Amino acid sequence: MKLKGEMSMLNVLHVQELDLEKLCAELEQKRDEAPQFFMKSPIIVDCADLGDAAEQLDFSLLRQKLLELGFIPVGIRNNPVEMNARLVDAGWAIMRESRPSTASTEVSGDVSAETNQQAEVAQQDEPQAAPQVAPVGIKSLTIDRPVRSGQQVYAADADMTVLAQTSAGSEIMADGSIHVYGPLRGRVLAGARGNEQARIFCQSLQAELIAIAGRYQLLDESDTELKGKPAMIRLDGEKLIIEPLAH
Repeated sequence: MKLKGEMSMLNVLHVQELDLEKLCAELEQKRDEAPQFFMKSPIIVDCADLGDAAEQLDFSLLRQKLLELGFIPVGIRNNPVEMNARLVDAGWAIMRESRPSTASTEVSGDVSAETNQQAEVAQQDEPQAAPQVAPVGIKSLTIDRPVRSGQQVYAADADMTVLAQTSAGSEIMADGSIHVYGPLRGRVLAGARGNEQARIFCQSLQAELIAIAGRYQLLDESDTELKGKPAMIRLDGEKLIIEPLAH
């Protein structure tokens, strides 16, 4: 086996109220909007908006509810330090505090896609494709070969340019914009740390899921006429706009 640190996309539930029934109902609605994206998805709970009131929340029940909804609870962050022992006893990992992010969605509990350090345990007979990360100081990551199914590529603090295709089941993400000069398939997430000005450009739009700054859309549920065609995707408020790519 090998143990290594990895950058990975995780959903973050920003809890803003103590009413678990209401929170879970809203989370269930959000899950049902994109079940392929959320089901069996790891999730972190962020308590920053609750402050000291977090001590009143039943985290054992919250963990149970998340499991029932099909999420995989990973850990809790930004909670009062005196709660740590109780949270560990309830089956939670304690995550380090996050830096501020502007990524958000419309759920009252606020689920956003963010990048976090995640420890990965990989058995030798189950090799995992490690994500490629843009080197420090480089503002653009160029991929000159196809991105395979199951592969994850992440451009930290950079734009990404893919000169070949991305395969179904792959995931590409960047803190900046993403350019794909071959067919764009799989999942594509631009503005991963909340950059709302990020855009997605592609020669053939065939992605399963598109996202900018935490706002996501399944292409199968879109009424766009640009499937399989050159397209640009941008964010307008809370809505993803798909436009023809000008030549």
